[in-house]
Amino acid sequence: MMANLENEFILIAGSISKKTEKVFVDRAHDFTRALTKSILDSNGGLVVYLAGEPLNENGDPLTFDWTVVYEVEKLSANYAPVRQLKIVTSDLAMQTKMTAEKRKLIRQLQAQKFAEVIYVEDDLVTGGNIGDEQVEVATAMIALGGGKGVSDRARKMTKRRLPILPFDLQLGGFCDDGQGALGLRANFLRDPLSMFPVTGEQVKRELDVLSLQELIFELDELAERSIRIFQTEREAEQASRTPDVLILTALSVELAAARLAFGIKDETPHRRSANSIHFWTKIIEKTGGPISCAVASLGSAGNVNAASITTQLLSELKPKMVLMMGIAAGMRTKMELGEVVISERVIYYEGAAALSDGNLAARPEMPKPGVSTLQDLSTYFSGGLLPARLQERAITLGFTMPSESPAGEVTSRLTVSPATIASGEKLIRDPELLAGLRLQHDKVCVAEMEAYGVVDACDKQNVPALVIRGISDFGDSSKDSTFHKVASEAAAIVAIDYLTHGWSRT
Repeated sequence: MMANLENEFILIAGSISKKTEKVFVDRAHDFTRALTKSILDSNGGLVVYLAGEPLNENGDPLTFDWTVVYEVEKLSANYAPVRQLKIVTSDLAMQTKMTAEKRKLIRQLQAQKFAEVIYVEDDLVTGGNIGDEQVEVATAMIALGGGKGVSDRARKMTKRRLPILPFDLQLGGFCDDGQGALGLRANFLRDPLSMFPVTGEQVKRELDVLSLQELIFELDELAERSIRIFQTEREAEQASRTPDVLILTALSVELAAARLAFGIKDETPHRRSANSIHFWTKIIEKTGGPISCAVASLGSAGNVNAASITTQLLSELKPKMVLMMGIAAGMRTKMELGEVVISERVIYYEGAAALSDGNLAARPEMPKPGVSTLQDLSTYFSGGLLPARLQERAITLGFTMPSESPAGEVTSRLTVSPATIASGEKLIRDPELLAGLRLQHDKVCVAEMEAYGVVDACDKQNVPALVIRGISDFGDSSKDSTFHKVASEAAAIVAIDYLTHGWSRT
């Protein structure tokens, strides 16, 4: 299975002594090329510093940065250009330490949108400052040979709790001023969690077979194994986080839609809560920093079950926010199939007082989102780019809205609006009952069976909650499962869009 290092950028740090045997020089560069391909194959990126290229008497390069760049140039036609190469350099280095051909190569990679250039001011070009710039954009590091420069970059990576994989190839270092990768390897064996903060002990057990000095695997396989180690660390680190957001579903079709929209693959293993509730973790990118999400299912319908499962997950995972997403019935005259709503209030319509004459007096409960959440909703719905974003996300996921349904009117495109949601214990197939809910609140246009349980549990623990529902039926005799998948996926698309462009994290 191919690793996935999307949004990861690996720094291959190191150098080679002029005295190093050619067989090891060649092996180091061949391995760098194999690493470059494996990283690009896994949707990852690389970080380099480009200036001059020191050579030994045989004309072999003694650093790896240009080796990476030449391999990227060779392979770039095979990949979508998403700036997978971050180049640290300076104007002075460009003009005085590079040939015209090398400057042209950098410009070409920029023009192809395959590279991003990060300039260090000329009067600040020192080894330490260059290292700072590289570490600022790198998310992982591989060490090959080198000396103090490699050790310094590793120290900076360690402070940020980023993984470092040192190799045992005896290359020396261009400046011959320290142990470099070999010293890091010795430190790793003594304290593996210093370089792989989550999976260090596991990586330590694998380190002997990841030898470049005494090869067990071909270089291509060794590179792929190395990249998978970084992916395992990333997944373990993500799984260990307290999630920012808990995404809840009730039905299996809703869970499948959430996993599709959030990019959780079928082979991705679930985690178990202390109460054996299954959930999956995922990071989504957002301006201002990534959002960690936990996706779970209530397992069955009903507000009592929803409140119980939500309470358990809140106590264990401690998310900052909860989104309940899935399907609901909409009033035929007010809604269209496939339309999506976000709760501006949830009404629990079951509450009532039994009067002496045998009648029931409705006493609904009507929790509303807090002020901060209402402001987020107002801002979200005021954005003019919302329809275009939803359409773009729909296309990316391969989502299409059916043009018609025997059950009734279908929305012409994916849309979302605020709504008042009625929540109770009844699976509604009676349009009169659905219409009667408007007597409790004249803005009711959607009915379902879990929202109040989720919202009430969150309210008791002071956690903001919203409910996002796709309209799958009209709560009448035409009710069937035909539109469940469509409505679930529409709600999931809105859920991830709201988190990315609506939620302010406050």
